[in-house]
Amino acid sequence: MVSAKALETRRRITDATVQIMLTRGFPQLTLEEVAKQANVSKGGLLYHFASKEELLMGVIEEQEARQFQQYQTYREQGLGQMEAFVMLQAQRDEEICLDIDTVVFLLSFLKENADFVEERKKQVHQFFDQLMEQTDPVDAMMIRFTLDGLKMSEHFQFGEPTPDLRQSLINRLLTQARAMDQASENQK
Repeated sequence: MVSAKALETRRRITDATVQIMLTRGFPQLTLEEVAKQANVSKGGLLYHFASKEELLMGVIEEQEARQFQQYQTYREQGLGQMEAFVMLQAQRDEEICLDIDTVVFLLSFLKENADFVEERKKQVHQFFDQLMEQTDPVDAMMIRFTLDGLKMSEHFQFGEPTPDLRQSLINRLLTQARAMDQASENQK
């Protein structure tokens, strides 16, 4: 079992990694710089992440864990599955705005780590299979692809909606998600 101190150190390291990528770009991401930013020794960093690749996998896993926890929080607050999904995906996430060097590196990194990617794909498929079992699959995919497109337009800063239009879009998706959740509840 991993200690609370070790988990906190890992989180500081992954947070520092994200901060460096966002503020300085991928070329400035070195293990030395991450250790300095996270206030750990390089040996301490290497204890948790033996390489830059493991560090990036750790960042991805940490982001996934945060998203899952937020989704669970929404569900505990009484939101249905689709509404919780829309709320989670609609959050403005400044971390998605990475420079092109970082995007290219991450894509090549993912290509070289097929097992890691396959595990992520499997988790996403399981999540959406569960959503679509309980609601109209076409409506669920329309919501998913709308949110995916919104995130991509914001990430690449190309064709972004105005803030008012974005909020109207999210409101409409939430209305549709609530109706889908209600229909699913009524079928039980």
